[in-house]
Amino acid sequence: MGYICTMEQLYRILDAFFAPGILAGMSVCLFFLYIPPKAALRNYRMARYVMGTAYLFYAICIYMEYHVFNAEDIDTLARPIILFVACFQAFLFTYTLITLIRLNYVTLHKVLLEVTPIVIMTGALFVAYMLYPGAVAQWVFWLSAVFYVGLLVRYVVLFTGEYRRYEMQMDNFFSDEDSRRLHWVKRSFFISLAVGVLALVYALLPIAPFGLVFMVIVIIFYTAFGVRFINYALQFQWIETAITNDNALTDDMPQQVEGYMELMLRVDALMQQDKLYRKSDLSINDIAERLGERARAISSTISTSRQMNFKTYVNEFRVLEAKRLLDEDKENGRTIDAIASESGFTGRTNFYRVFKRSQGISPTDYRLRH
Repeated sequence: MGYICTMEQLYRILDAFFAPGILAGMSVCLFFLYIPPKAALRNYRMARYVMGTAYLFYAICIYMEYHVFNAEDIDTLARPIILFVACFQAFLFTYTLITLIRLNYVTLHKVLLEVTPIVIMTGALFVAYMLYPGAVAQWVFWLSAVFYVGLLVRYVVLFTGEYRRYEMQMDNFFSDEDSRRLHWVKRSFFISLAVGVLALVYALLPIAPFGLVFMVIVIIFYTAFGVRFINYALQFQWIETAITNDNALTDDMPQQVEGYMELMLRVDALMQQDKLYRKSDLSINDIAERLGERARAISSTISTSRQMNFKTYVNEFRVLEAKRLLDEDKENGRTIDAIASESGFTGRTNFYRVFKRSQGISPTDYRLRH
C-alpha cells in the first residue's frame, strides 16, 4: 500500500508542476524561435504554430486537472479525456511529420476531413459519460477505442507511404545512405505511435503506477520531439532542392531524346574523368554546378536514360572502383574500410550491402577469390 501511495505522489508531482512546465516551455520555443522567411517553409511555419498551441493546450489541461477540477470528476472522465487527447495527438503528429517531408501535403480541406470524425466520436464519448453513465457509456467507449485503433492503422499506412515517397526523392538527389535522410522523422512517428498505444492501454487501466510511467514517457518524448522539430528549419537547407516543387519537373527536363542522350554522356564523362563518386556526400547539385545544368534535369536524365535513381547510378561507379582497388591490392595492404572510403562509401555496412547487391558476393569473399 505504501508503494502505491508513493507512486501516486510521484504522479501528482509530475502532473502538478513538472509536466505542464516542460510543455509550456516547449510551446514558447515553438512559437517564437526563428524560422527562415522562405515560402517553402510556409506549412512548416503553420505546423510549428499548431504544435505550439497543442503543447500549450496540453500543459493547461494537465495543470487544471490538478489545480482546478475536482479529482473525483476527473477520474470519472479519465477515459474520454485520454482518448480525446490520444486521437488528436495521433492526428497532429502524423500530419506534422508528413509536412516535414512533403511540404504541400497538408491543406485545410484535408484537415477538416480528418478532424470532423474525431470530433464527432470524442464528442459522443463525452456526452455518453456525462449523461448516460453505465452500460451506454461503456458501449460508446469501446466503439471509440475501435475507432481509435482504426485511426492508428490508417495513419501508419498514410505515413509509411509518404515516407517511402520521400526516400525515393532523396535517392534521386543524394548518393549516400544517411546524410539528409531525416531518419528522426520516421523514428518520431513510430515512437508517437507507441505512445498512442500506451495511451489506449492507460485508458483501459487508468491507475497511478501506469499513469506515472506513461507521464514520464510522454514528457521525454514531447521534449525530444520539440527540440528536433524546432531544428528542422536548419536541416531544411540540406534537402530543400530535393523536396521543393517536386511535381514541377517538365520545365527542367530535356525535351528531346537527343537531349537526354547528350546530357547523359556529359554526366558519364564527368563522373569518369573527375571521379566525383569518391566524394562520399556527393549530391546531384554537385554535378549540376559542374555542368551548368539544373539538378532536376540531371535527375530526370539519369532516371530516363539508365532506369535508375541517382544513388544507384553513383554506387555503380563506386562498386567498379572498389573492385579495381581489390584487384590491384594483391598483398592485401589496404583494409576493407580503407577501400570502402577510397571508393566513396560512407562506411563498411553500406559498402558490404551495396557491393553484395551488385556482385552477389561480399567484398571479403571477392578478395579471397581474386
